[in-house]
Amino acid sequence: MAGDAKNIKLMLCEPVFGTEPRQHWDWLSKILGAVGSPATEVDYVNLMHGYRIMRTYTRTYNSIMVAQRALEAEKKGYDGFIIACASDLGMKEARSIVKIPVIGSAEASALMACTLGNKFSVITTDPTACGRTENLINRYGLGSRLASVRHAKGLTGATNFKMMAEGHEQQQKIVEMLTTEMTEAVRSDGAEVLYVSCMPTSALLTMHGVYEVEGAPIVSMFGAGLKLAENLVSHQKAYGTEVCKTGVFLGPHPGWENDIPLMID
Repeated sequence: MAGDAKNIKLMLCEPVFGTEPRQHWDWLSKILGAVGSPATEVDYVNLMHGYRIMRTYTRTYNSIMVAQRALEAEKKGYDGFIIACASDLGMKEARSIVKIPVIGSAEASALMACTLGNKFSVITTDPTACGRTENLINRYGLGSRLASVRHAKGLTGATNFKMMAEGHEQQQKIVEMLTTEMTEAVRSDGAEVLYVSCMPTSALLTMHGVYEVEGAPIVSMFGAGLKLAENLVSHQKAYGTEVCKTGVFLGPHPGWENDIPLMID
């Protein structure tokens, strides 16, 4: 399968409903400029429909909307799709219904972490995310490489985003909370690599110039997802490489799109 391997257009989807641009999209664009290939473009979108606050049920509901965004991306000619979520919402479902590469940012971050050290730790920004994150890493078959999952004390999902919106001083407090927990992960748990399981907060660390703690490199969630997307898109354009759809990512039955109308923007 021949194709232009240089020009790559990606859609990045936030897993929450809303029409307004999000603050950290500017940060992601700066990371793109720093580590992305020159001809790579990324468009940022939210969900067309779904919940603004996610818990177990609402997260599952929003995952279907993420998968529909992936289908939209394919129909509009995007080369790849990145899920900007620490839970990789809708990744399996999206991969089953499209041919373009679908990247889960958490999976990409964990895989990159495994190339940079023997064991890695994940720092969450909400205490409820610890168990979910550990389960996710185990499902990816990387549990033996996981040193620990820690919560940055003093942060919750709501306070984290509130503090980020309040400017540099409050953002610096978030950085201090995260690096304090990262230091403990290195010293007490034996972590050799680290990442923050929240796309905006991960980008915040990058914007504040925090790339390592105690000699342990910090993986950028967006950077990891971006580079994996570029790699898989290039392979697809050159060789036609696609995700296998005979097992876990088994595709739907013929005519499935007609059974229930899809929300395509």
